[in-house]
Amino acid sequence: MLGIRLLLLLIGILLVVSLLGYAIDRDPRWLRFAGLGLKGGIALAILIMLGYVVERLVMVI
Repeated sequence: MLGIRLLLLLIGILLVVSLLGYAIDRDPRWLRFAGLGLKGGIALAILIMLGYVVERLVMVI
């Protein structure tokens, strides 16, 4: 679980760096890179939430 949190932290850092890169030189490739990072972060967050839901369901049963 710590590894997934670290991966989310790295994705957050990636978003900040790519948006700063876009602010500096206005290259649209930075925005594409930020979009991919955002999609990956959202997908990981959804997987973590699904893991918690499954864990709670198993504990109830």
